[in-house]
Amino acid sequence: MESATAYHCLLMSARPTLDSMRFARAGEEMSGEVRLADLDRLADVLVSDQGSARYRLRGGLRAGRPVLTLDVDTAVMLLCQRCLEPYRQELRIERVFPLARDEAQLALWEREDPLLDALVADPVLDVLTLVEDEILLSLPVAPRHAEGECGQARV
Repeated sequence: MESATAYHCLLMSARPTLDSMRFARAGEEMSGEVRLADLDRLADVLVSDQGSARYRLRGGLRAGRPVLTLDVDTAVMLLCQRCLEPYRQELRIERVFPLARDEAQLALWEREDPLLDALVADPVLDVLTLVEDEILLSLPVAPRHAEGECGQARV
């Protein structure tokens, strides 16, 4: 039995890439941490780009399909749309991405299940782009403090 390979990337300046299909089929694992300031698209929507995001990417098989499982743990500073004051938003993300061989297979899967969150296998997948995409997709559309924590007076 082939052993899984683990990678760890701590606040790297070089962007980690991997062959997603090989990574998934081999059951490999990668974990790391990235500064929020190094995620340009995300930094543009935050009140502060201080802090970091911890991530773990695991490969494997589910129902015979190669998949990538991504876990991200971070906290971001957003602007409350009620009181216009900054607040801290905790994010804990877990996504499972079945890997399609090509665009045709992905299109077939999406016709069968429009809610399927699959990716086309990429021989040079930029891990931090995937992490950044998932953080951006997890942000609230209208950021606001939790009920009772907002400084905005009730009218």
